[in-house]
Amino acid sequence: MSANKIAALVITLVSTLVTTSNPAIAAGVHQSPAIEKLSEKSAIIEELETSRTMGGINPDYFAWVIKGRIELGFNRCDAAGRTAELKIKKIGEDLVVHAQIKKSPVEGTRVCSMQLDPVFIDVEQTVRGARSATGMILILNVDRQGSHVEFNP
Repeated sequence: MSANKIAALVITLVSTLVTTSNPAIAAGVHQSPAIEKLSEKSAIIEELETSRTMGGINPDYFAWVIKGRIELGFNRCDAAGRTAELKIKKIGEDLVVHAQIKKSPVEGTRVCSMQLDPVFIDVEQTVRGARSATGMILILNVDRQGSHVEFNP
C-alpha cells in the first residue's frame, strides 16, 4: 500500500472518530430535538427581512431587527381574535427566533366559511445579545414548514 493511500485512510479514520464521538458534529449542530419540536409548533414567516441595528457601545454586543409576515387565518372569520408575534428562545448557544400564533378563546365555538381570503399580520422583533455568548441566530419556518435561516450575529 502506498504512503498516499495510508495517509488517506488515517485521515478518514480520524475524521470518522471525531464525527461519531462528538454528538454535536454527528447529529448536526442545528438539528437538536428542541429546535425540531419548536419548529413543528411555529407558524410560517413570509417576506423575511433582517437588518443590523445598534447593539450598544460595547463592541461585543449585537442587535438585529427581524421583520416578517405571518398568516393568521384563511379568512377574516378564521383569523378573528388571533394574534401573532416573534419569540426568541435560547437553545444551547443559539438564539432561535420563531413565530407564535395565539388563538382566540372562542376558537372552537365559531363556524367559519371555507372562503379563501388569507389574513396576514406584520411582525417585528429585535434580537440582542453578546457575540461571545451566542453561536448562531436561527429563524425557523421561513417560507415553508421545517426550513430555517441561520446567520452569525
